[in-house]
Amino acid sequence: MKRRGLAIVAAVVGALGADAVTAMELDACLAERDLRRVARVVDPEGRVVYARVLEQRDGRPVRLAYLADATTPLDRVFELAARDGGGASFEVTAARVCASVDLPQAELDAETRVIVSTGLNFAAHAEEAGGGDVFLFPKPAAPTAPYARLHPPAGVTLLDYEIELAFVLLEDIDPSDPPSREALLASTAFFLTNDVSDREPIILAAALSGPGTGFVEGKGQPGFLPAGPWLVRGSELFAALEACGGDGLGLRLFVDEGEGPVLRQSASTALMILDPHELIAYIGEQIDRLGRRTAMPFVKNGQERFYPLAVGEERPLLTAGSIVQTGTPEGVAISAPGALGVTLRGLVHLRSPFAQFLAEEQARIAAGTRGSYLKPGDRVRAQIDGLGTQEFEIGVAGTQPEPHACRVGGPVPASRGA
Repeated sequence: MKRRGLAIVAAVVGALGADAVTAMELDACLAERDLRRVARVVDPEGRVVYARVLEQRDGRPVRLAYLADATTPLDRVFELAARDGGGASFEVTAARVCASVDLPQAELDAETRVIVSTGLNFAAHAEEAGGGDVFLFPKPAAPTAPYARLHPPAGVTLLDYEIELAFVLLEDIDPSDPPSREALLASTAFFLTNDVSDREPIILAAALSGPGTGFVEGKGQPGFLPAGPWLVRGSELFAALEACGGDGLGLRLFVDEGEGPVLRQSASTALMILDPHELIAYIGEQIDRLGRRTAMPFVKNGQERFYPLAVGEERPLLTAGSIVQTGTPEGVAISAPGALGVTLRGLVHLRSPFAQFLAEEQARIAAGTRGSYLKPGDRVRAQIDGLGTQEFEIGVAGTQPEPHACRVGGPVPASRGA
């Protein structure tokens, strides 16, 4: 494929543009711009609402202005934000900030909306993961609040992090006939996500060529998609990026294992192999070639199912409210030795290649290796220029998450509407 060559070109272009504006300068410039940042929060009356962020502190919303109740379509919410900037202002704490996009698990299971994730969309991450080309997979995990404690399922030990730029569609899009780049940015809103992963099923179902079939099982577990803290319309975000002299948004992820935060991931979206517009077209290409569903199973309620990349049989669509994740850069916990290295290590230990690799990764956890996979008590902080900061702590695997303020609700009285 040509995508390897594209990766090299992207890396060169990103390196040449790196001196145009520093990461600190870019983030500060975007923070000062009057972007229409839209958040889902619990207001002082205890209701989940959309609100415009008026003031932030270290990438967290602290003062907001009411826009609309939580049942309002997102395109309408952004219209309200552009028209009058919001109503009465109020303050929130981190505990009252909800996932930026409301996409309930029931809708993912009913296949009325989808989450499409991208693998190996940064060349350096593809290399650390053992090589390969860009690929797609569904992620059937409902978005969760950006500051809520994350409780992995029982038995998960190889828990990994992946900072990602994501966007939500404000209208239906046909990926086989994608809109122009400008039209796509106008009909999307961007936000920060973490594509949390259980690496064990990914390793066990890996292939010596191609991505393997374990990604949906490893990434689709409840709570594996912290999202937020806010949304910015694509056209506005990238116009601001250009005005600030940046060629890409900076992504940074830190992990604090108890001795202070340590930078694990740091990159720019300029290094993506496929940009958001190209990803939409790539989704259409894959559906045309292989159909809506991948060969990646997910066992749910004792039954194996295959989630789709789009909605509808005859004319597959990415429906309004669906999410696309654009991939993570290098610096994740897993570091694969490549097909040849996996094979040789398996032969030396008289095991199947990936069983041996899994045993070695589990040994790293058992030894308490620092800088490795996430464990209870670790704190993850991720930030993307212009899109804020999320931070969450890892809870004990198999324990129930605490009730979150965002689960309260009911519509806001009509008298408060626009």
